[in-house]
Amino acid sequence: NLVPDHLVGEILTKRWTDNAIPFLALVATLGVFGSIIPGFFKLTSLQESTRQLGEFSLVVIGMTVVMLGGGIDLSVGSIFALSCFSAVYVFFILEQSIWLALAAALATGLIFGAINGYLVGYLRLRAFLTTLVTFIFGRALFDILVSTYAADVQLSQASSDVLDFIGDGTFWGLSISVWLAVILAIVTHIALTRSRPGWHVLAVGGSRRSAHNAGIRVRRTVFMTYVFSGFCSSIGGFLIACRLSGAGPGTGLNLEIMALTAAVVGGVSLGGGRGSVVKGLMGAIIVLTMTNGLIRLGYGTGTNQMVL
Repeated sequence: NLVPDHLVGEILTKRWTDNAIPFLALVATLGVFGSIIPGFFKLTSLQESTRQLGEFSLVVIGMTVVMLGGGIDLSVGSIFALSCFSAVYVFFILEQSIWLALAAALATGLIFGAINGYLVGYLRLRAFLTTLVTFIFGRALFDILVSTYAADVQLSQASSDVLDFIGDGTFWGLSISVWLAVILAIVTHIALTRSRPGWHVLAVGGSRRSAHNAGIRVRRTVFMTYVFSGFCSSIGGFLIACRLSGAGPGTGLNLEIMALTAAVVGGVSLGGGRGSVVKGLMGAIIVLTMTNGLIRLGYGTGTNQMVL
């Protein structure tokens, strides 16, 4: 062998490779699709992609925190979709203010997040099965609600300059969703690395027994990670409601697979305790670039799902 096996092993076990590998994967992904797709980096194309990236990144941030705490949340897509519908229903059908629509979306995400957190954290049910059930229930409920109220939403005359600005506006060249994702990412990163609750999340993800022996309230910590995930998904759902001015059957579909893939590709450990928000965001950019790139190359959703 030109390169000894033990040398490769030593390099891969170095701490700096945890950050270098996702970064190199990100650069390679952007380079490949940028070179084979004409106009991939044009301003108009980037603006639309960044709107999607902002919404997706919010969900990935929530998923990352849950995984750092040793859990998994398969219901983020359903919570995202239901939060979107809640905002649409309040604004377009009830014709209330955009701020009440935001409150409805947040309430939806927090309620479902609290349900997941209580079942997984306090009742100690398996996270995979619990959030899978929540995902199935939430998706079925969303499909029923969308088919029931789709015509009413289309006929609604409600409008708002604030909604249009949140959905399609920009600030310093970036969409509102990207700014919100950046702000939340910074706050979450600081909380995880510089605050006691963040240290508790990482400790619980590393070893729940050791965290319990150290006096950390493990159940409450796990509960709060799922509440936070629901909160992040609800903000993303509200943003897509503003961007699309409605909700359709495809809203949030397969989002849980994409978010989980983004976190893992970014280097967040499925076992918990290892990873960061920055890694999750790198994974989000990689996954969204691949998804949009394959679509622009003419490949369908089936190919995207197979690649992911």
